[in-house]
Amino acid sequence: MEVNSTILMVCGLIVMIADITAFALIFRIYLKYRRKSALIFSLAWLSDFVMVTLSTSNRSLLLYIAEISLTVFAMLIFAGSVKLLEEESIPISYSTLKKLGLMAPGFYLFIILVYKSTGNPNWTLTAGVSLGISGAFVFASGIILRPIEEIYKKTAKILYLSVVLFGLHLVPAALFGLYEWYLPIGFMLSTTFTILMVYSMYRLTSMREFLKDSIETVKVPDIHTGTMIISPKELGKIATKLENVPVLAFLRDLKHSRPEWKTYFITAVPFRKENLAGTLAPTDLAKMTEITFQYLEETSRKGVPGVIIIDCVEYLSMYNSWESLMKFLSKLRDLVLVKGGTLILVIDKNSIEERLFNQLRKLLE
Repeated sequence: MEVNSTILMVCGLIVMIADITAFALIFRIYLKYRRKSALIFSLAWLSDFVMVTLSTSNRSLLLYIAEISLTVFAMLIFAGSVKLLEEESIPISYSTLKKLGLMAPGFYLFIILVYKSTGNPNWTLTAGVSLGISGAFVFASGIILRPIEEIYKKTAKILYLSVVLFGLHLVPAALFGLYEWYLPIGFMLSTTFTILMVYSMYRLTSMREFLKDSIETVKVPDIHTGTMIISPKELGKIATKLENVPVLAFLRDLKHSRPEWKTYFITAVPFRKENLAGTLAPTDLAKMTEITFQYLEETSRKGVPGVIIIDCVEYLSMYNSWESLMKFLSKLRDLVLVKGGTLILVIDKNSIEERLFNQLRKLLE
């Protein structure tokens, strides 16, 4: 009994230190680089710290708060994972979402098993439900995080595997948590997976790829402020001129992209490619607007004129009405004017009706 108490105390202390350290380090990354996924992940570790701290109490109210804190931890891990995929422009697989729907009947069966295993209705309705819901959402977080391995390599693999295992280990915790023999096993598993999650999550949020959205203060070549409409032949010359500038580019022709640019490939068929910030569907004008706004906000904070290049107006017009496209480009023009940046539209005059091209020039230039 004394050995078990010592193990529980040591494991609890290690987890608390890991939690508060993860919160401080990842929250610091958020303050510096403003990645919202880092903010959500940092708050998740703060919730876990509260859970571990209160779980040692003998008061029922504090134990209930601890159980709620565990579900908040799971919610934030899930929300942070979804936000990270959004920031990296990685779509969530429809097949994955359909499979996650199995969690609903699975949770019901799980609660029945907990009651059959413990015979304790109070434990089943409190700790059992908390552990079951939390395990499901943490497990789901690990599953949807798997695609980030293409960007963050080994660190991402360690992260999503540790998140999946953490979610799974909550199942036996609910089934056997009332038995003395399981407590040291459960706490050691929880401590191991927590340390792996903390380590890999901090490593990931500290990687250059994660911090790539930060804009360095660089000298931008003298370029027209406002909106420019150029021909495809002129793009090569301008691309060379802006080679070392943190340009935001929405492209169809990737040969003009530069390593320092944040390039999104506009395509109806999503895929991942090295040196790309991601892919965007041609119908996702709202997402392009949001990315442009965030980019101009950051360049404005850094005192660097933002430069946005779009070489696919004709392609966008195939998937959107001309009126919607004009509203989209007009909004980008306004954002650029307010922030003192440059919007460069690459258009082949011969590919658009003369009437529409003149309308475009009148609206934007």
